[in-house]
Amino acid sequence: MISTRKSRPTLHDVAKAAGVGTTTVSRVINGGHYVAPKMLARIQRVMADLGYQPNEAARSLKSERSRTIGLIIPSITDPFFAQFAGVAESYARREDYVLILLASQDKPQLELTDLQIFERHRVDGLLLVPPRSGSKALIQNLRRLSVPVVAFDRPIAGRDYSSVVSANSTAAENAVRHLINHGRKRILCLGGDPNLYTIRERVKGYTAALTAAGLETMIEMEASDYESAEAAIMKHMSARGKIDSIFGLYNQSTIRAYEVMQNHNISVPECVSLVGFDDFALAATLRPSITVVRQSIEELARTATQLLLNHMAGEANSPQQIEIAANLVIRQSCGCSAKR
Repeated sequence: MISTRKSRPTLHDVAKAAGVGTTTVSRVINGGHYVAPKMLARIQRVMADLGYQPNEAARSLKSERSRTIGLIIPSITDPFFAQFAGVAESYARREDYVLILLASQDKPQLELTDLQIFERHRVDGLLLVPPRSGSKALIQNLRRLSVPVVAFDRPIAGRDYSSVVSANSTAAENAVRHLINHGRKRILCLGGDPNLYTIRERVKGYTAALTAAGLETMIEMEASDYESAEAAIMKHMSARGKIDSIFGLYNQSTIRAYEVMQNHNISVPECVSLVGFDDFALAATLRPSITVVRQSIEELARTATQLLLNHMAGEANSPQQIEIAANLVIRQSCGCSAKR
């Protein structure tokens, strides 16, 4: 059977059609240096007419650059990380880089496997969310990869690598202080993995706000499902001096707290105020609407990607630790009547 597939135009085809040598075409492909403007325009026109695309694999072998960036996130189904990946990809594309995405499922061993994959693909730089339980093996593999690295959402242990994270502690402290300003004095801190950097930082902010106000801290980390959240909340509701507000450490604990109070006819915010960390899809449309700390995912992704590009270009040599402010979005569940 005779194949009808049309062969791709080659560099030699461009050179022949333009009436120049292959070296001149190569110069045009690599930026047009030392090529007269009229000649540059003519060769570019021929390339467009032929539909010629440079062989990036061959170019990377010659230049030792693959024009690719690796990205490791815990999950592609988590809206936070999915949005981050989308923004990072758009910024990388603007600089003519291809973003390769892998999901580690927050497992250290799988993240090491991902690093080995990126080593084989010869990525020029790496964005990653470190696994929640850091390891010496991660640092060793990053050093072997030997490319610029920027961590986001969580820093890499030590300060040898740049990181871009939300100001979790400050944002949590501001949110809890907002509840205190509403006259709330018994504020339950609910849910979250204590081994996770972001959760530890938010607990730190919660504790700082209550300590400054001379109030008692009440922390219940176990709220991994509805039943455990219900048990934690109802324990404090039935105790002497029951809680008057809840601070959810991440969106799922906030959602579970809301469900528990709805199912137990606990009015929000009249009986118990509610503020959560991280916005979620229905937070603004529930009644009452939920006051939340909102992270700026767009700014996190833009800053992390640009910092990595700067490292790759040699414009930023020293590791940088950057915190991005997160804002309190006032709705109704905290006790405010006005929404903004």
